[in-house]
Amino acid sequence: MAGVRSRGLWRWAVVGAAAVLALGVPVVVRAVTEPSGTVDAAGLRDRIARSADVSYQGVSVIQGSLPLPELPKLEDVSKLLTGVTTVRNWYRAPDRWRFDVVSTAGERDTYRTPDGEFVWDYGADQVTRLVGTAPVRVPRAGDLIAPDLARRLLSTAAGDAVTPLDARSVAGRRADGLRLVPADPATTIGQVDVWADAETGVPVRVEVTPRGAARPILVAAFERFTPGPVDDGVLTPDVGHGAGYAEVDAPDIAGALGFLGGDPPQSSLAGRALREADGAGVRGVGVYGTGLSSFVALPVPRDVGAQAADAGSKAGGGDVTVPNGRIVSLSVSPLSVVIARSTVARRWYLLVGMVDTSVLRTAATELIALPRRGR
Repeated sequence: MAGVRSRGLWRWAVVGAAAVLALGVPVVVRAVTEPSGTVDAAGLRDRIARSADVSYQGVSVIQGSLPLPELPKLEDVSKLLTGVTTVRNWYRAPDRWRFDVVSTAGERDTYRTPDGEFVWDYGADQVTRLVGTAPVRVPRAGDLIAPDLARRLLSTAAGDAVTPLDARSVAGRRADGLRLVPADPATTIGQVDVWADAETGVPVRVEVTPRGAARPILVAAFERFTPGPVDDGVLTPDVGHGAGYAEVDAPDIAGALGFLGGDPPQSSLAGRALREADGAGVRGVGVYGTGLSSFVALPVPRDVGAQAADAGSKAGGGDVTVPNGRIVSLSVSPLSVVIARSTVARRWYLLVGMVDTSVLRTAATELIALPRRGR
């Protein structure tokens, strides 16, 4: 039972962290350091930001080494963050692309077309159209390939400076590099290294390393990369070939978490201003801070909060009783998690982010002292 509860805790934690970002083992992708020389890092950052209009195709490998258990109903997220995922990519524009996830269990292709988003599951011989657009989605492989991941991280940390890295060869092509080191000492992210294709500016390799770690905990890189036009045929799902067909609502964070809702989020917590209210489209969810030191605070159902706190305590997390309730905190670098119970409002909260647990504990202490509004 403790193992089941622990998996439930991390299921909530990982999905909560996705609201903040939409993010020591050997690297398996091919990337050597034959080319030498550096480029202007600020100029490269600008080229990367403008590269979303560059068409390309290739094969990517995403390698995560976050020590998490398999998460019920979020197995795909677990595999992304804890193992090796191979992805075939075809990209024409932000609203016209395709990525295929290939595994020993089969293949699943995701298409973005003028008619919406489609998923083709070869094993089930099923085409599914995703209806609508989720405010914040559960992360998937397409979010962690190098171009999307690099642009998201660099834009999230727009106020942090970058420095040049030596060029290297990625997928047999010269790639120019830069390193982003977050300025906020409270973040658990030590550095983000990005290499972009020298010809096109498209990011082809990203390494995310926690503060104080010797090796990256997430690496995304191309094994094959070819810039240039992409045919319409490869970007269009064959919905008339006899496979099953269904339409479902686009999955979002709220759906993955189950029922949520609460009072409007506070204007600030732990000295960090509210950046987004009702995050993930759910009342009461707040995203605080800026850049890579952001964190999310959200109310959770009573049974989930109690089970999560119990699991966190049994996993070795700090468990303290405070004047207005209880706070349980733990971290699996770079992810920090706090579960808090308020005896004042009789409510449970989950706080997750890439920040030191002391920041989350301070925020939790402020939260649990607040009365429930409207009473």
